[in-house]
Amino acid sequence: MSQKLLITLAAAITLVILIAGISSLTHKQKKPEEESSEIVSGTEMIIVPSEMPDRISMEIPAGFTETNSPYYEKYYVCNDASVIVTGEELTIYGQDVKTYSEDVKAQYQNTADDFVLLAEEDTAVDGTDCRLFEFTYAIRGGDASQDMQCMTAVIIKDERVYIVTCKSHRDTFMTYRQPFRKMLESIRIADETFPAAGSSASAQTVTNAQSDVSAVTAVS
Repeated sequence: MSQKLLITLAAAITLVILIAGISSLTHKQKKPEEESSEIVSGTEMIIVPSEMPDRISMEIPAGFTETNSPYYEKYYVCNDASVIVTGEELTIYGQDVKTYSEDVKAQYQNTADDFVLLAEEDTAVDGTDCRLFEFTYAIRGGDASQDMQCMTAVIIKDERVYIVTCKSHRDTFMTYRQPFRKMLESIRIADETFPAAGSSASAQTVTNAQSDVSAVTAVS
């Protein structure tokens, strides 16, 4: 075999190896927002409902930015961590926060892989009863998996439930845990208001729209 042919063959092999290496590196390196999107989509079937509730405000931890997805109209991300606020009207009138939170927890237990409850407590948020639980779980997909840790607060006021879900990878969760707790302590839920006698529906709509603008405040 001639030297020229050997050089050409070696160059071709080197090119194939280089392309394979670049392709592998491209698949392994993911942008933070792509990773955060996977974290959210990996549990979107667990956390229900998906509406962004009104009348609730809180101080989002520094570094978190607002974004959206096909599953949530608004949530907040920072690297691999996310904060999701959802809510709905109670379907069972008078249901208490403990009973509702047991249903939420059961959905995680029945849906998530490797669910482990770490802690659970009753507390108060803005003078309203709150059930707080912390747990780990996994997202399995093909040959890959993500080990997650999550803190979820369930609050009920005026026959509406509010669920605040804070999560990240298990090995980074302690970085966010204290900011998450501080954020939960900052939650404020406005009292339900009713139109005064003789007031127009259009005037009430404007008031509600103004309230919605300040529903969740992100603090830089």
